[in-house]
Amino acid sequence: MANALAAELRDMPSSVWPSRSHGATSSYIAFIEDEPVLADIVVALWDIARSRSSPPEVTVQAGVAGAVVLVQGLGFSVVARSGGPVLVLSDQIRGVLRVDRDPSWQAELSILVSELIAVGQGSEPFDESAVPPPPRMPWHRDR
Repeated sequence: MANALAAELRDMPSSVWPSRSHGATSSYIAFIEDEPVLADIVVALWDIARSRSSPPEVTVQAGVAGAVVLVQGLGFSVVARSGGPVLVLSDQIRGVLRVDRDPSWQAELSILVSELIAVGQGSEPFDESAVPPPPRMPWHRDR
């Protein structure tokens, strides 16, 4: 089913997808903090995105409305398009969950999808340790 959803995201323009896609009509909006399984999947996705370049579980295809990424994890699949939607299928949850509408996770999911697309296309994973600390500001005091 994940492959079929990825094909829909790849081939349908974003204006048409919500009304003509099986993925749009069969999915329901879920909030990550309400489902512990979803939180575990997001952690696994971060591990995949930050592990290595070209991970075997990540497939990226160019689509009519942006890059589409398919991640086949252990017991779950995630299909996402840059700019949304983000669809989750899991052996532990029945149906297709759409998580990109969760307001408290929208920014993080956008970054995560971007990183998955980048490593799926062969880029090196983002190394958070290479980011310099913020400069000291006038309101910082020595302690």
